[in-house]
Amino acid sequence: MVMKLTIEIPFKTESMAKKALAALKGELTFQGRAKASLIQRRNTITAAIEAEDLASLHAAAGSHLRALKVVTGVQKFAEE
Repeated sequence: MVMKLTIEIPFKTESMAKKALAALKGELTFQGRAKASLIQRRNTITAAIEAEDLASLHAAAGSHLRALKVVTGVQKFAEE
């Protein structure tokens, strides 16, 4: 059985989403028992994560959310 999780992250502008996507792409290279993909549509990034067990899904989601927190923190710092 495959479990799926989709996270949609809105950004203020399409440019900010594009930069965030470029920064988050590195997370995709560290896939273990979970598979993840990132798609940008306008000013929103969608992270789709699939895993065969809950622990793997949880770990992959946590990893992507931590990376996203860093990216958004840097963007906020750059705006100031």
